[in-house]
Amino acid sequence: MLKIPTENQKERELVATLKLLSPGTSLREGIDYIIQAKTGGLIVVGDTPEILNLTESGFRINCPYTPTRLSELAKMDGAIILSSDMKRIVRANVTLMSNTSVVSNETGLRHRAAEKFAKETGHIVIAISRRRNTLTLYTRNQRYIFRERPVLISGANQTMLALTQYVKTMQHVVATLNWAELNGTVTLSNVIMAIQVCERVRRTEHELNRYRIELGTEAQSLQLIPSALLTEIERALLIIKDYYREEERDEYQAFEHILGLSATDLAAESSISEALGYPRDFNDYVEILAPRGYRMLSQIPRIPMSIVENIVQNFKTLDAIITSNIGALQNIKGVGKTRATAIKEALVQMKTGTSQPQVLALPIFDWD
Repeated sequence: MLKIPTENQKERELVATLKLLSPGTSLREGIDYIIQAKTGGLIVVGDTPEILNLTESGFRINCPYTPTRLSELAKMDGAIILSSDMKRIVRANVTLMSNTSVVSNETGLRHRAAEKFAKETGHIVIAISRRRNTLTLYTRNQRYIFRERPVLISGANQTMLALTQYVKTMQHVVATLNWAELNGTVTLSNVIMAIQVCERVRRTEHELNRYRIELGTEAQSLQLIPSALLTEIERALLIIKDYYREEERDEYQAFEHILGLSATDLAAESSISEALGYPRDFNDYVEILAPRGYRMLSQIPRIPMSIVENIVQNFKTLDAIITSNIGALQNIKGVGKTRATAIKEALVQMKTGTSQPQVLALPIFDWD
């Protein structure tokens, strides 16, 4: 495992929450009963003092959670409060009392109450529409509408086809960057293009993962993504680790910034340049960049990321690692003579076996 961020904080929170409502879970079973009964419902996950103090009326239940009980209690108009571990139904038929200063863009009363309460408390609130039979999830900063099975199956298959095409582009762009790194000719434009393409691939893979989560146990019919491809996508993110400017950004900021860019900003080279700590007007930046070497070293078999970290911290740049001798390498913590020899041989093979790929025609993607 490379152990690098593959999601920003917002994505991590959303994926973790979606898994709680994935088909096959006990909570989703209860929600499906509510949808089938066409009663609608409002569910809050969490029974902290803060939450309970923002509710009124209703009555105390405090009984073990079952899907059937949830469905029966949803027949009343008020909200249902579940314990934080979702093992108990704490209260039912309560009114959610959000601060009037909290803004909601929803129109229906149930969904307005859900969005405002989620924003104020930071807890999960689920709204089930009686009229449209839709399921909407709210957290502090996000709103997510669950889709019907036929839509999910069709969308997942289309996303898989798109991912296949995007990966081919990523592999070409990464090969181009490999050649530039090994020959000392990397420009900021090379790095920006590689990040744009690799981030597009990562986002498409994560979109496919959300389809799988929404489908739950029904996702077995979808084609699995090979683990080698997942590693390839993860390794591509090391481009950020190789090129962010330490004097302008710390590593976490660089990852969070780029992984959190909107689609529009991701398509703008100036946004990537700024996120890495370089000038927004990147065309004026003509210096040749020196990669740290994380991504190249991670391609060498049986070299853990902890040892890659030690090597980079000692040599600072990929070129310094390539031109070093075995003696200097083997003295680094965790390397030793056997690994030092393997690293040198692998780097020499990369350098001598890499030819310059053809330049891709632009635009690479339709970013709309």
